[in-house]
Amino acid sequence: MTELAYFKDTYVVCGTGRVLEVLDTSALTNDTAAMTPLTKALQRHPHAVILDATLFYPQGGGQPTDTGRITGPHGHFTVAHVFMDDKRVYHQGTLHGTLNEGDAVDLAVDEDVRMRNARCHSAGHVIFSIVKQTWGDQMTERKGHHFSDGAYVEFSGLLPDSHDKNALEDMVARVVAEDRRILVSEECTNDDVLRVVQVDGYVANPCGGTHVRSTAELGLVTIRKIARRAGQNLTKISYSVA
Repeated sequence: MTELAYFKDTYVVCGTGRVLEVLDTSALTNDTAAMTPLTKALQRHPHAVILDATLFYPQGGGQPTDTGRITGPHGHFTVAHVFMDDKRVYHQGTLHGTLNEGDAVDLAVDEDVRMRNARCHSAGHVIFSIVKQTWGDQMTERKGHHFSDGAYVEFSGLLPDSHDKNALEDMVARVVAEDRRILVSEECTNDDVLRVVQVDGYVANPCGGTHVRSTAELGLVTIRKIARRAGQNLTKISYSVA
């Protein structure tokens, strides 16, 4: 199990860890019939590194991966992609020199990528919050895709025609201008701890992603399109963050 240190603070992009395992993916099976989903995922990059704790966000929950660098005493590792499987985080990329089991390493997350992803994800939560606060149970979130090159949030339910993309964009702009806090907390359930994110004054939503501290950090959020699909009872709101 990898400790998810990025949960503690989005803004911490440098830290330390210890190498648990280094995988050379060329040694994995090429027998298609014998491949598992994990094997297939690992073969997309030359190497994978597993740490005891990581600052790198693994792609998932609608948010793209962090990138960056892991540096040890005898080499460094360029992190191109990160994913999680069975509570272990796999850092994928290219190894330069050597990293060995037990090595103490320095972690450096690409700050520009981290903050771009965090802003995009938080903007999606602002849109979700406004829609839920305004239309309540009429709109139920289905999924979010918080990639900067095609971000959207999708709802079961049809957004009223009276609210076009310009009207919704104005509503988002007001929340951004109000400089509302974006709060991250944990709630205990019967079997686990649930992490939730809340735009201050709005409904909370379960989320494992990275977020900015305040709506003011989002800047210009543009509603690119609102697609209503009556036959599917679905509304898709596409957006971008400048």
